[in-house]
Amino acid sequence: MPVRVTVVNDYLVVVAGVNAILSEYADRIEVVEKHAVHKGAAAVDVALYDTFAAPVGKHARLAALREDPSIGAVAVYSFAAGHDAVEDSLALGANGFLSKSLSAPDLVRGIEEIAAGRVVTLVGPGLSATGANDWPAKEAGLSAREAEMVGLIVQGMSNQDIAERCYLSANTVKTYIRAAYRKMGVNTRAQAVAWGIENGLKPDRQP
Repeated sequence: MPVRVTVVNDYLVVVAGVNAILSEYADRIEVVEKHAVHKGAAAVDVALYDTFAAPVGKHARLAALREDPSIGAVAVYSFAAGHDAVEDSLALGANGFLSKSLSAPDLVRGIEEIAAGRVVTLVGPGLSATGANDWPAKEAGLSAREAEMVGLIVQGMSNQDIAERCYLSANTVKTYIRAAYRKMGVNTRAQAVAWGIENGLKPDRQP
């Protein structure tokens, strides 16, 4: 039987993008919309927690997913693939950590292994599954990482907050933000927030 999977993220376009990746493997993965997952006996085998514009490791969101009786296992799906991000996610109860650098077949294989009860960490290089993905402000020219940084700014986070929650250095965050600002044609944080809201970088739903 296919593994039942629900994708968790507060941006509907991100969920749709990941669902599109998984839909190519319908014989192995059955995608279940999150609103259709009810409390009670495990309704899905794996919740794939996409961390686009969301905290990666030490955070109540991940803990809440693990405590949800309708979810059999939780896999973190993230750009952040460093040792600390992986260890913090597993320590908080994630059953696996899958990098967004994985190829689509490796992503599916990781989900299947997690559904089978294994603790899985796959962070190796590969053809990016995000090539078939989508994200807010993609059509405006922002890369997925640049859009993620602006999304976090829209949510009121400082550069230091973003660095800590995404397991990046402060300089790396500044580099992404500078690049995004150039593409957006803005100079201030207030302008970036306004631009982000106008271009789909305000979450569609609250955590």
